Amino acid sequence: MKSEKMAVAGVVLVVVIVGLILGISVLAFQEPVNGSPSSEIAADTDLLELSLQVPSDWEFAMSDGSTLALSDLSGKIILVDLMATWCTYCATQNSVLESIHNTLGDPLVILSLTIDRSETAAMMADYKTDKGLPWDHGLDTGASFTSYFSITSVPTLVLIDGNGYFRYMHVGVWSEAVITDLVTSL
Repeated sequence: MKSEKMAVAGVVLVVVIVGLILGISVLAFQEPVNGSPSSEIAADTDLLELSLQVPSDWEFAMSDGSTLALSDLSGKIILVDLMATWCTYCATQNSVLESIHNTLGDPLVILSLTIDRSETAAMMADYKTDKGLPWDHGLDTGASFTSYFSITSVPTLVLIDGNGYFRYMHVGVWSEAVITDLVTSL
């Protein structure tokens, strides 16, 4: 009986390991979707020469229950923080974003969107309140950013210029000095 249990446990372990390997391979080797330019983008590279205009139909469910269309922010510089509430590096990025928010204010709009599909608008509202963060939080509804840029890591930040073009993308914690320089140059 004991050897049968060991055999079953071994089979279960093999199935779990194979499943993990397949899952990681699918995530690591995804093809860009929806006309995604992600294979052409290096972090912190000016994307203007790629002429990637923000799709006019992108809308996001916000933590206050409203819906935000990126087109409503036309003419503003937007820093989109793609994050998750459980991410410790995202919490580090929050302190940088809070400093930038306090220093730059207008013309910069900061927008934090969770890419974790299990998170809800209510969870984002609680996160925003618990952390005392003054900028808007919401969901990457329809995985707009996640699919377009093939996002697999958080935090990832995307800077959009006042003309509605994607300008920069950064994976990982982005420093205050670099963000400030890029925003002021726009």
